[in-house]
Amino acid sequence: MAVISRPAVTCRPNDLHVLETERLWIVTSRATDYVRWLRIAVDDPESAPDWPEHVVAQARQVAIGSVADPVDASQPGLPVDPDWLFLAGVHRETRELVSSLSVFSRNRASEIGGSVRYGYRGQGYGHETLVAACALAHRHFGIARLVAGAEPSNTASRRWLAGAGFTSATGPPRVKLGNGRTIEALWWEHVDRDAELRCSRPRPHFRRGLLRTLARR
Repeated sequence: MAVISRPAVTCRPNDLHVLETERLWIVTSRATDYVRWLRIAVDDPESAPDWPEHVVAQARQVAIGSVADPVDASQPGLPVDPDWLFLAGVHRETRELVSSLSVFSRNRASEIGGSVRYGYRGQGYGHETLVAACALAHRHFGIARLVAGAEPSNTASRRWLAGAGFTSATGPPRVKLGNGRTIEALWWEHVDRDAELRCSRPRPHFRRGLLRTLARR
């Protein structure tokens, strides 16, 4: 199992957290990042057909552009929701969004779905984002066990999970994605027995949850 160190997290009001990696800032809960990522997602040639037309029409009204400094106090935050958390991977040199993760908490379990931006895949950004997200979940939010799912045919996602230290686990044979599509899934887990809650503004449902990852790498 990979060694997990305590991440250096900037923890601000309104659910804003910033974690720095080699190439990225992992930033939580900013509305401007979220709407930009939705625009990127509906323009993705691999996933665009899965989105409802009204979502596509609304998202395409947003200009993508470069994003603001990760701790810019003028950036509006998303409504604080103990059952949902959005994380954006921002390239530190170009200020472009390159990855995202969204964590949903329900039935005493937390589920995460995410992707890497088209054109940035195959360059390690998925690995960098997932490793940082695991460290944030384990050593800042205090989640001890993370569970991840991938389509059996998606070898890239399975390599991505294994590369981040996930091992085989059991889980439901099918799962419904955020865009409404239902897929078959194989399951993985990432356990940190030394997980600790260090966030000064803890999210109640994330303390002992499960993290389920469904991502396009």
